[in-house]
Amino acid sequence: MKFEFNNVEMFVNDTLAMQLDSLVYNLKNDWDFMIIITGDRTVRVGKSVLGMTVSAYLGYRLQQLKMNLNPYTLDDVYFNSEEMIKKAIKKPKFSINHYDEGRESLAAVKAMKNMQIDLIDFFTECGQLNQIFVIVLPDFFTLKEDIAVPRSEFLINVYRTEEKKMIDLYNDGVKRPIVKLKRGRFEFFNRATKKNLYDKAKVTHRKNYGLIKANFLGTFSSQYPFPKEDYEKKKRKALERVKKEGKRVMPLMAERVLRIARKHVDKKDWEKWAEEESLEKSYVRSAFREYLKGKMPGYRGNP
Repeated sequence: MKFEFNNVEMFVNDTLAMQLDSLVYNLKNDWDFMIIITGDRTVRVGKSVLGMTVSAYLGYRLQQLKMNLNPYTLDDVYFNSEEMIKKAIKKPKFSINHYDEGRESLAAVKAMKNMQIDLIDFFTECGQLNQIFVIVLPDFFTLKEDIAVPRSEFLINVYRTEEKKMIDLYNDGVKRPIVKLKRGRFEFFNRATKKNLYDKAKVTHRKNYGLIKANFLGTFSSQYPFPKEDYEKKKRKALERVKKEGKRVMPLMAERVLRIARKHVDKKDWEKWAEEESLEKSYVRSAFREYLKGKMPGYRGNP
C-alpha cells in the first residue's frame, strides 16, 4: 500500500502494514514495543532502508490518530544506543526510536552488547513510556534471550536474492553467465515463530533463518522518508566518531580478552565461552594465540 509521510510518497507491504497497525492500536493501552530487523548475516542488503520504511509507516499512523504529531524525524534515528536511551526518556508517549547498528567486526560486537544492556535497563526502569523501538542489527542469533524472545514483538529478516543471466557484459559479442544480486526482500517472524527460531538455533547450534518457516515473505522499495544525503551524512559522522573512539577502546578490549583467556585457559570449548562472554570468536581465537605465545614461546597450535 502507498502512504505519504513527510511529503514523501512511500510504499509498505500490505501484510506487514497490518502487523504494524496492531502495534499502533495497542500502544495507547500502556504497551511498549520493540521490532528487530536483521540482514540475514549479510551486509548491504537494505535492512536500514526497511527500518526507515517501518518507522515512517508507524509515524504516519500515529499522526493520523493524533497520538503524536511529530513521532519520527531524522533526529529519531540513532547510531549510538546510549544516546538513544538518554533521549527516549525525555520524549513524549507514542514516540519512535530507530536504532541502526552500522558497524562491523569487533566494534559491532561491543556495540551490540552495550545496546542490549541499555535497552534492558531502560525497559526495567522506564517501561511505561509507551514508545516503539525499531532496532536494526546485523544478526538475530547473537542477541541475548531477554531481547530476542520476551522483549521484542517480532523479527523482520532482510535478505538478497540471485538471478542467473547470460549477458554480453563486455560488449565483445560473448555472452557470459552472470549472477545478478537483488535487494528488497524480507521474511517476517511473529512472536511465536521468532521464539521457535531462537530456541531451535540454540539447540542445533545453527544460525540459520531457515530453521523455522517464516509467517510470510514480502518486498520493500528503496525509499527514504527524509533526504537521503542528510541520513548518510548523519550516519557517516556517527561512524567517524566511533572510529576515533575505537582507537582508544581497542587496546582495552584486547586486554579484556587476555584477562578472559587467563580465566578460561584450561577450557577446551573455546567457542562456547566466547559466546558466553559476548565476544567475536575470531577475535578471541587470535587473542588466545597471542596469549599462549607469550606463555609458551614458539607456540603455534590451536586455537
